[in-house]
Amino acid sequence: MSEAHFIRMFKFNLTKTRIFQTVKRSRHPIFQFSSFLKNFFLTIFVIFFLLFLGGFLSNTLDNPSLSRLLGISVITLVLTIFFSLSESFFNSKLAKPRLDFSLGEAVKNPANFNLAVLLSFPVAKSIFNSIKWTKARKISEVDSTSLLYFIFKNNPKLNFIFYRVLLDPGHLKEILKRKLMEIAFNSKKTTVKKRDFPVFSECFQNSILEALKLASEKNHQRIEVGDMLPALAKYDPVFKKILIENKLKAKDIENLTSWLEFLEREAGERKKWWEYKNLIKKGSLGREFAAGYTVTLDQYSVDWSEILRKRRFLPVFGHKSELKRIERILSRSEINNVLLVGKPGTGKKAIVSQFAQKSLFGESLPNLNYKRIVELDLPTLISQIESFERVEAILDKIFKETVTAGNVVLVIPDIHNYIGGEAKPGVIDISGVLSSYLHLSQFQIIGTTNYVGLHENIEKKPSILNLFEKVVVSEISPSEALIVLESLVPALEKKYKRFISYLALRDIINYSDRYLPALPFPKKAQDVLDEAIILLQRSGEKVLMPVHITKVISEKSKIPIGEVEVKERGILLNLEKLIHERIINQDLAVKEVSAALRRARAEIKTRKGPMGSFLFLGPTGVGKTETSKALAEIYFGSEKKTLRFDMSEFQQIKDISRLIGTSDETGILTTKVRENPFALILLDEIEKAHPDILNLFLQVLDEGHLTDGLGRKVDFKHTIIIATSNAGYQIILESIAKKVEWSLVKKNLLDYLFEKGTFRPEFINRFDGTIVFNPLSRENLLDISQIQLQKLKDNLLKKDIELIITDSLKEKIVKLSYNPRFGAREMKRVIQNKIENVLAKALLGGEIKRGDRIEINHLTFQIVKV
Repeated sequence: MSEAHFIRMFKFNLTKTRIFQTVKRSRHPIFQFSSFLKNFFLTIFVIFFLLFLGGFLSNTLDNPSLSRLLGISVITLVLTIFFSLSESFFNSKLAKPRLDFSLGEAVKNPANFNLAVLLSFPVAKSIFNSIKWTKARKISEVDSTSLLYFIFKNNPKLNFIFYRVLLDPGHLKEILKRKLMEIAFNSKKTTVKKRDFPVFSECFQNSILEALKLASEKNHQRIEVGDMLPALAKYDPVFKKILIENKLKAKDIENLTSWLEFLEREAGERKKWWEYKNLIKKGSLGREFAAGYTVTLDQYSVDWSEILRKRRFLPVFGHKSELKRIERILSRSEINNVLLVGKPGTGKKAIVSQFAQKSLFGESLPNLNYKRIVELDLPTLISQIESFERVEAILDKIFKETVTAGNVVLVIPDIHNYIGGEAKPGVIDISGVLSSYLHLSQFQIIGTTNYVGLHENIEKKPSILNLFEKVVVSEISPSEALIVLESLVPALEKKYKRFISYLALRDIINYSDRYLPALPFPKKAQDVLDEAIILLQRSGEKVLMPVHITKVISEKSKIPIGEVEVKERGILLNLEKLIHERIINQDLAVKEVSAALRRARAEIKTRKGPMGSFLFLGPTGVGKTETSKALAEIYFGSEKKTLRFDMSEFQQIKDISRLIGTSDETGILTTKVRENPFALILLDEIEKAHPDILNLFLQVLDEGHLTDGLGRKVDFKHTIIIATSNAGYQIILESIAKKVEWSLVKKNLLDYLFEKGTFRPEFINRFDGTIVFNPLSRENLLDISQIQLQKLKDNLLKKDIELIITDSLKEKIVKLSYNPRFGAREMKRVIQNKIENVLAKALLGGEIKRGDRIEINHLTFQIVKV
């Protein structure tokens, strides 16, 4: 886009704004030094007033001295007040002039407005300095880099952002300063056309427009420093380079500025001691005196409202729609009971806490404000009273007190444990006594449950369920979970005396989202942070780094995250060579597998499924299973990382429950994958499985997860899935006999399988690669015999016995095992029967011992010492 077009589209004239006049006034000494002078005179006042007070009370000073001390105290107090008022006047009046249009209007059509009007004072001051610096050096246009430098220079509070990512703010300023000197030096070599107005570079204009958008999203009235910095991170080339070199993104800067704004907002609220939120911490304002007594309830409950008074108030993060729905339901005159349904860890308790906080502050709906949110402690009640009849009587009394009080919302956690369940220790069915009160408008309950409890217990009592309104609680988003972690940092740093870097928090969110999918946010992120802090404390280190997060996530997920990320690149680039160390022939198959896996892991396209998925087709004994085992050993570190399933055992539709489980039994597939999420899944003879089971794997290949019989999400995203089949192998043999070009063999085979209905095209197309394996020749079998005998030789060397492998022995093994239909499968049996059995007897009988060199006679298979 041309410069002229940008100038037409971008209206930005700082000099024609009220904020520009504020920038000019800020240079007046009264405003420039008011903060310093206020603190200076306040210090002098305190010193002299204490001297006066001490002299007055002790009678150690004469009257003239006391008068002088009192006079100086009065003068410094007056000056303190004057400069304090000057500072306050500037910040509240001059620095926030009236706006001629709103930020929302400017976002809709920025070309119609002078965007400079919307600048906050710190941003306007930095832009003014940038324009001034540009004009002084006769540079052709105002660039974003100069603005970035003055944003840093004028706002020392931004140091917080860079300390959190372990960068030195001073070093960053030096980099920017050198870059500005370079720009100024290069400008001397060019002829600059004289203009009466500043011209802004493309990256400057884009930064302003982006900051405008960010400010609108945050509901700011003006473009603040916290909006400008992320915009510069996105468009300024120097800043972008710094971020790339330090493995950071513009989104990280946006998150950090939001975190800084949150801390500043919270600190500002704490300073306003006169506000209700802060006054309420000092004690009750007597609203509960208007309500009835709840003696029995108080004995068996926890008052959340009282707890909130005593602790640090937390802002509301996520679940805003669920919270509003709870308030609407509780405000009804009928069916005003809430049933919060969600997985453990999704934040049901946090939602109730948020509601209690809003009610306490009078920020909820009118008929819900200033109510007591009380959690019924049923486990304590049940443990103290053995008689069920006595428990019912006490509950009836508690519920009557709740109705009479009129200002109580009762909370029953895990309510499914007390409705419709089987009788067992610590669990009772209170549905009888509860049903007598649920229909009363004065009786309000918030019950929490999970999906299993809802389906297995509560739904069995429709008369109870119909008096509740369900509110489904989903897990919060990763970005909201990051905010939750940031809110916990001050308390954790104070408790453990450790510094928590933003990089660690970012990795907690990214890694827990990727490697702990079965657990919900924010619980899983909070758990990882807690464990990482304890790990840090035990190690004696002072800064929580990404390496600590990697260790914790690896232990929790059983996935070697750091190791894989370091080694994976080398493995993938050399995959063909590594596989060929175990697999003979099959050049095309190995090449296709390697290429497909590299594409999948490089994330060329967006994918949700496993790391890689392949269908191996070909005759028995050609290396399909051996390739799978080789891939498991190379990529996952061991053949034991192979989860093998014989799909011929799953030929009926009822076998689906064997794979994914039910409420009564665990699924063999889902359980193995939950226990080994980083593994190779081998599905042998896939063509023999029931069609509905093949449909089950369609979801796995598409979405990368299954839901087991208990409703739990089982993740397959860190597995490689290989299905093998020898269906249609005769097509391959016939094609080779007829010398059909190999590129047509795969087409002929797939056409045959589709025609016979063995597989559907949509099933085949879900795999990253469909690989056809060649039948093995006699020459291939000779090479395979060498590999098999070499394994035997290596095992004997561990006993200090050397086995000499002869060509005649290999020829004999091939001769005895060769069968085009079964490939190399017979070879293992021949070696076992003819060689391994002989060696085992000789070892046990003492015929061979350490230090011996032996051969195997290819005619008699007798041991010969050499």
